[in-house]
Amino acid sequence: MKYAEVVVNTPIVVRRPLEEQTATEALREHAFSYSIPEHLANRIGLGQLVWVPFGSRRIQGIVVGLSDTSPVELTKDIDEIADARPLLSQKQIDLAHWIARTYLCPLYDALQLMLPPGVEQPTEIWLSLDPKVPRDDLSPKQTALVDLLLREDSIKYAKLPRDLRSAVELLAHRGIVVKRTVVTPLRARPKRVNAVRLLSETPIPTLHSKTQVKAKALVDFLRAQDKPIWVSAVYAAVDCDLADLKKFENAGIVELEEKEIWRDSLAGRVFDVVEPPKLTTEQEAAWEEIATSLKPQATSFKSQEINILEGETGNLKPVTCYLLHGVTGSGKTEIYMRALAEVIAQGKQGIVLVPEISLTPQTIRRFGSRFKRIAVLHSRLSAGERYDTWRRCREGKVDVVIGSRSALFAPMPRLGLIAIDEEHDTAYKQEAIPHYHARQVAFEIAKQSSATVILGSATPDVETYYRATHGEFKLLELPQRVMGHRGVIETETAELALNESKLAMREVSAEYADARYMDLPPVEIVDLRAELKTGNRSMFSRALQREMARVLAAREQVILFLNRRGTATFILCRDCGYVFKCKRCENPMTYHGTGDQLVCHHCNRRDRVPSKCPSCGSTRIRYFGVGTEKVEAEIQTLFPQARTLRWDYDVTRGKDSHETILEKFVQHQADVLIGTQMIAKGLDLPLVTLVGVVSADTAINLPDFRSGERTFQLLTQVAGRAGRSILGGKVIVQTYNPDHYAIQAASSHDYHTFYDQEITFRREQNYPPYSRLIRMTYAHANEKQAQLESARMQNLLATRIAQRGLPSLDTIGPAPAFFHRVRGEYRYQILLRGENPHAVVSDLALPLGWRVDVDPVSVL
Repeated sequence: MKYAEVVVNTPIVVRRPLEEQTATEALREHAFSYSIPEHLANRIGLGQLVWVPFGSRRIQGIVVGLSDTSPVELTKDIDEIADARPLLSQKQIDLAHWIARTYLCPLYDALQLMLPPGVEQPTEIWLSLDPKVPRDDLSPKQTALVDLLLREDSIKYAKLPRDLRSAVELLAHRGIVVKRTVVTPLRARPKRVNAVRLLSETPIPTLHSKTQVKAKALVDFLRAQDKPIWVSAVYAAVDCDLADLKKFENAGIVELEEKEIWRDSLAGRVFDVVEPPKLTTEQEAAWEEIATSLKPQATSFKSQEINILEGETGNLKPVTCYLLHGVTGSGKTEIYMRALAEVIAQGKQGIVLVPEISLTPQTIRRFGSRFKRIAVLHSRLSAGERYDTWRRCREGKVDVVIGSRSALFAPMPRLGLIAIDEEHDTAYKQEAIPHYHARQVAFEIAKQSSATVILGSATPDVETYYRATHGEFKLLELPQRVMGHRGVIETETAELALNESKLAMREVSAEYADARYMDLPPVEIVDLRAELKTGNRSMFSRALQREMARVLAAREQVILFLNRRGTATFILCRDCGYVFKCKRCENPMTYHGTGDQLVCHHCNRRDRVPSKCPSCGSTRIRYFGVGTEKVEAEIQTLFPQARTLRWDYDVTRGKDSHETILEKFVQHQADVLIGTQMIAKGLDLPLVTLVGVVSADTAINLPDFRSGERTFQLLTQVAGRAGRSILGGKVIVQTYNPDHYAIQAASSHDYHTFYDQEITFRREQNYPPYSRLIRMTYAHANEKQAQLESARMQNLLATRIAQRGLPSLDTIGPAPAFFHRVRGEYRYQILLRGENPHAVVSDLALPLGWRVDVDPVSVL
């Protein structure tokens, strides 16, 4: 008899009180032993998706181990195979174990990251009432549940309010509530379509006159083809349908055959082939360093042991990793492409990560001009497109996969390179469980595959830069902006009828005289306090208005950056001071002029705008604050001829919305682009000569030790969108805090000055990189319960720290989270800070309501 260790897709809840738990109860990598029936003995392998009995249910699981013995005496049989081919390799299973240990998450959640999209069929429990069973002697909670089911008819258990879940089992036992398990349908499977093939050159048999005409047209069309043709192409070329084709098949004229078709989001895209440019001196130096490590049997720089927790063993392997620190426009992408060309020449593959889906279209154009077999992976693709791309990657039919965070898990069997662009970006940390960071996971994947990692940024994460300056990574610098190469510049100059001698460019050394450098755009800081003193109450300073008028008159383009959506950030009654808040989150709701509605940006609750104050009945309601919609309206008032585009979450929910907006702006179908942080990252827009930061103060005073770093990164990145062509550019930053060190450093594009001040602050306060953090958050609908539970946890943590002799660890909190109430639940948090906070919580099974975030990128 053979046995399989199966990780199931269901939460394992430990109900024992925290203080009474044993270490074994916290094993997040727990698998269940199942016997393999004889008829499946030769068909089940590691990484197989299977159906297994689990309690009274039948659910899916993944085989993570095979054995001739079982650790338990009685085992159940595996029911059947869910997918004929094993979906995960041993390396992927090992990676999932590492993620589960490192980020303290269930193993199945880690395995899910690597499964092909759409193949899982999770089961859902639905609740309904049995109308024949009497409903007497009910407790208040049971009555509330019955009332809910009377209103809803049936409801998913997962959607049930948490405080009502305890009533389900008792009511089900009495027969009042009926529990029904539903298997969700497959969301993706191979797509098959019919193709038509001409059978012979024999004469067309006599048919009905109309049908005879169609048959002749079909035969003439197919004779001109040299292969079977998709039926859709036949429909377009010949006036016939599937019924006609089946008639012709029965008549022996054609044959219909079913073929699989790959769903590829890039199908039909044509990329202009571009030859690699000659590198500048700095690029050449960086490339030579990286190229050495990519050669077979390389003996180049190997980083020191990267400090990634390896469970309990601490067994770390060195990773070849480079931090490419280059100012905006310095040519980092060219280095990525050189590295990819090298690994592809060796028969290997590469992954390129970008932080935002908005950057994917531009990145694809650049890489598509140099590489033929590329693919894209991100959440906006259909399940079918992602499923087929996953399979193409695993079969080795893709050389380069480009995408956001999840593309890191593409199954590349010959991986040689991982490039992470804008490595500092917080989008690389997943908000949902598991809370992994793509950068850290990339190091682990690189260790498995002996691959090289390149991290690129103009504003590296402070912790990354610290590690680079302490020998964990190799630091490579690109300190100057590369304007372009002489041929390109001469062409652009002629098209724009400009005098090249007046352009703000500098030639490089004679050896590289083919290229030009350009200074980074000057940044003007405008003190909004001074603007108010002069009587200017507009959201735009006088300097910004003047520059916008000049740029628009020259038929150039403007980017206006504001990290807030909507028209007004909150609405207030001027008589009683009432602020319109979300009833579920207690945060001020944002007014959106589009749709004339109030929107909660935490839970997406939407309300109509009341004409009167619900507290005092006054009609004196005022709108405060500035959002992207209001900025757009103000531009249309000041410059009615200007064509505007907005780029924020509200207008980019469609599949191709990012690409559509970008293409419109690149084609100069708009003069002013207004957006949130989406526009601050990596976009190369030649006609943009002015960037205006409407307010630099959005994040600067938030109670997060990284607020200064986030402000500096955002301002530097958005400033980098200006002056990317021969036209040059300028940046205007509006702020009420002109002397803040992050704003001052960003205004001079000076990362090193910023880093020196920031790292001093981190060292004094014992924040990362001088410590590690674990953030524990508890949420409950009852605030008193949330307070009590978080206090219990803090006491337990303090006891564990003392018992285990960990004086370097300390706890901060419990305290209300910055966003205290979200989706109807009150949130309290505890921060564990020290050299190894894992030592306190790795063997702790957290009760329902708790979430743990290892190395959080935000403590709000």
